[in-house]
Amino acid sequence: MVVNLARRPERLGAFISRLKNWPFKWPVRFEAVDGKTVAMPEQWTAGAGAWGCQLSHRAVLDAAIRDGMKNVLILEDDAYPVVDIADRAKAFLERVPDDWDCLMLGAQHLRAPTPVCDGVVRCVASNRTHAFAVRGRMMQTLRNVWGLNKTDHCDLVLSSLMRVFKAYSPDPLLIGQDGGESDVTNRLERLRFLAPTQAEQIAETDKRHAVEKLLVHVTPPARSVSRVPV
Repeated sequence: MVVNLARRPERLGAFISRLKNWPFKWPVRFEAVDGKTVAMPEQWTAGAGAWGCQLSHRAVLDAAIRDGMKNVLILEDDAYPVVDIADRAKAFLERVPDDWDCLMLGAQHLRAPTPVCDGVVRCVASNRTHAFAVRGRMMQTLRNVWGLNKTDHCDLVLSSLMRVFKAYSPDPLLIGQDGGESDVTNRLERLRFLAPTQAEQIAETDKRHAVEKLLVHVTPPARSVSRVPV
């Protein structure tokens, strides 16, 4: 499923245009909750966009559980697949352990993940909800915890469950986040969470990200992973 606000049809169109060689089941649109139109808990300080994001993801899980789905791939409409996602996804799915509860196809690793095998890492504390799959008992647990959460971004809640459930991620990642106006931060964001060579490949065909080719060569490597605003 792909989460999309009714007032942002252009984002859905852009998302669909990026699904070349898409290796998974074709995403079905799921209408997002507009945080600007619903009441927020008094203790919520992360803003209307983040509250709407949590309600939207909770509603997706509600629908999946109600429909008897055993697993679900959830995408946000700024999800940006790498150019060769079909080949990379096939290799990742062949190698990832069968005991997975969650697959973070896109992520921000808040703590260094644990290597499992070539191209696969186990997430220790990884957030972002733009491209992840969840299955089995983790679906209901995540939905319940999101229902109780009144203070933290929904992706931080997802990250916290990785202490209990087994979450794996491809290395390098398969799906980044597109640049543009964010409904959560209310500011323009750049293309994020892709390896330098992946960003360069994307810039070859998507001129909006041409600056990425420059940033690859001028940005020093990060010494540690830190929290970046959603």
